[in-house]
Amino acid sequence: MIYVVLGMHKSGTSFISQTLHHSGINMVDEVNRDLSYDQGNKYERESTKALNQEILCSEGIHSLNLSLPEKLSVTKDQQERMQSLIEDYDERFDSWGFKDPRTCFTYPFWEKVLPRHKLIVVYRPIEELWKRYRRSRKVLFPLNAIQLVKRWYEHNARIVKYLQQTNIHYLILDYSLAMREQTEFNRLQRFVGARLNDERDTRLYRGRGGKYIFLTIAKRLYYIQRKRSVDEMVRHLNVLRLKQ
Repeated sequence: MIYVVLGMHKSGTSFISQTLHHSGINMVDEVNRDLSYDQGNKYERESTKALNQEILCSEGIHSLNLSLPEKLSVTKDQQERMQSLIEDYDERFDSWGFKDPRTCFTYPFWEKVLPRHKLIVVYRPIEELWKRYRRSRKVLFPLNAIQLVKRWYEHNARIVKYLQQTNIHYLILDYSLAMREQTEFNRLQRFVGARLNDERDTRLYRGRGGKYIFLTIAKRLYYIQRKRSVDEMVRHLNVLRLKQ
């Protein structure tokens, strides 16, 4: 089986990929257990990540600046390389997959060339991401907050759109619950159909939520300007998750 993990940056995709990889589902080309998440070990498959960056022209772009282009397409060469990678991994592994937050934007192109596969979606409250992002760049907090609201909504709105249109079997996980409770981890095990190594590390569960003035203002401004509500999107994701 092939597993594609979808979720925004810092939303728990690395945790999912790490768990699958160390449970016998190949998720990365190479992995160094001695390197931590903070040292760059994000459990991303470099080959699929590189193709995503090429399609989005996003190499070197900070994740807060990576927005969905108005028009997005793949060349014949890029599609052929996608197919070649898939054939190679299919030949080498019984179960494999990949994660890269950029796939939130490029998944329709992968879906066209992938054989039977499953989607694992993971989301996280924006308040928790804010504590991770607010000092991530040497700019004023308000700018970070505005950019985060835009990116969070874009990534999760795209995911919801895919889920509404696809017949692919999928699972939606709440990262915060997964780190605090056993229920979400058990749901992941049932979805995969195997006992998984528990790779949760509460030391890496940082940026737990709270109320933040800059983020609250940014969310309100985004709603006024675009009529898009982050809080409503969270409720929608929760409803979809609870229906499973």
